[in-house]
Amino acid sequence: MALLGVMTGADPARAQTLADAACTGLTAPGQFLDTTVTSAKMVPANTARKLPAYCEISAMVRPEPGSNIGVVFRLPEGWNGKFFGIGGGGFIGNLTLQGATPGLMKGYATAGTDTGHPSTDGTDGSFLLDRPGHVNPIAVADFGFRAIHLMTTVGKAVANTYYGRPVSKAYYQGCSTGGREGLAEVQRYPDDYDGVIAGAPVYDLRVQTSALFRIQAFHQDPASTLTAEQVGIVNKAVLANCDTADGLKDGIINDPMACKWDPAAMRCKAGESGAQCLTPAQVKAVRISYSGVKAKNGAVAAWPLARGSEMDWIDRSIGGQPNNPYGSNHTLGARYLFFLLYGDPDKAWMNLTPDQVMGDLAKSKVIKEFSADNPDISQFVKKGGKLLLYHGGYDPGPSPVGTLAYFNQAQAVTAAELGVPIEALNKDVRLFMATGVYHCRGGPGPDQFDLLSAMEAWAELGQVPERIVATKANSPISRPMCAWPALPHYKGEGDPNAEASFACVVPAVSSKGAAKKAA
Repeated sequence: MALLGVMTGADPARAQTLADAACTGLTAPGQFLDTTVTSAKMVPANTARKLPAYCEISAMVRPEPGSNIGVVFRLPEGWNGKFFGIGGGGFIGNLTLQGATPGLMKGYATAGTDTGHPSTDGTDGSFLLDRPGHVNPIAVADFGFRAIHLMTTVGKAVANTYYGRPVSKAYYQGCSTGGREGLAEVQRYPDDYDGVIAGAPVYDLRVQTSALFRIQAFHQDPASTLTAEQVGIVNKAVLANCDTADGLKDGIINDPMACKWDPAAMRCKAGESGAQCLTPAQVKAVRISYSGVKAKNGAVAAWPLARGSEMDWIDRSIGGQPNNPYGSNHTLGARYLFFLLYGDPDKAWMNLTPDQVMGDLAKSKVIKEFSADNPDISQFVKKGGKLLLYHGGYDPGPSPVGTLAYFNQAQAVTAAELGVPIEALNKDVRLFMATGVYHCRGGPGPDQFDLLSAMEAWAELGQVPERIVATKANSPISRPMCAWPALPHYKGEGDPNAEASFACVVPAVSSKGAAKKAA
């Protein structure tokens, strides 16, 4: 029963009855491939949250024995004819109303998935093992790429049945794991979406190897570990040296890779000790964090961290708390790696070498299934797809240099496949740096931006995004997010908190070269 068809001309009470019937009718068996709809109910409008009434459908998709992919679709009244897919984070998917809200507020039919397992613990990768020491290939396929794809194809079919007409446009948005899932869609299923927004994408396990070797740098030798107070002093020294390069002293370094401050400047002098200086071992650890780590064959084992990002190292790499002695780079980074690579999250890690780990990664068939690092996105571009990548400039998890490396490679390979100049891809593939922002959100920089509206204008009106306004909750600060390689630069006059006071300028010595060198 198609909702729009049966509601035409009905009075409000009759319309509500028909809407309820159309919604609950989606539970009838056999309507959707490999799918069992477990519930379908109407949810009333919430004016306080600016949400319309919508039909909420929960279902299980089982493409093969052992695969159990949970999905939730929310189909609003006043549908705009479009579809919005939502990505997950860490080890989990996203079935939440919070994740669907940006789409529902605009009238989108929205879709989320648990990526094949019901846990809501973003650090729990136990679902990947079907027995001790053995990775379950079905779970890897679901988590890696299949769940998002089936969420999308089944979701479009559900919307078609409910509304009585097909989806006109489909967009996807996700950050971190969600960013990786977006890239997997672009690379594997180029017809699923018209536009994909992929933030800070964990597109291969070099994010996790980076986590491993960063905590090694601070903990392999106990003398290397910094205190939280020392991290704060390092951050102040970095800002004192590099903050004003963008024309304004505001606590944000807009081009961190152009900052060359050396922690040796803080090395303790003879007879000096304490929080105001660093020992030689600590200087070495900070230098490793800034420069990254490579295996002997040149493979990147740890991407470099941005100068300016230091305050988020405390949780990620320093740790020191009883329940978090080595930081979240151990709980979510190293253990994540060991689940997938070795089937053993508790593998001894302190003395693993870059050559060992990168060699094991290169040989792993599981990792090839999981990764979303194929630079050839020509089929997606050829059919008119738009890819918007973004990354926090201070991200201490997935390094923005890693995303720059993928962007550069994808442009080069795709342009070659299509037989066009690299510059021609700017109308289809764009990258934006969120200056001063940590992983997906947080940090001193403005971390709120309406990327979905930018994508709509791009995909539907041909308005290629050049700058996007970024704001921060409970703060007057706003900045432009500039299309790479441009970065915000204060014009020298005007309100320093106003986005209009900044120009998007390509640095004379762009950090784009740093990405190419690191790759």
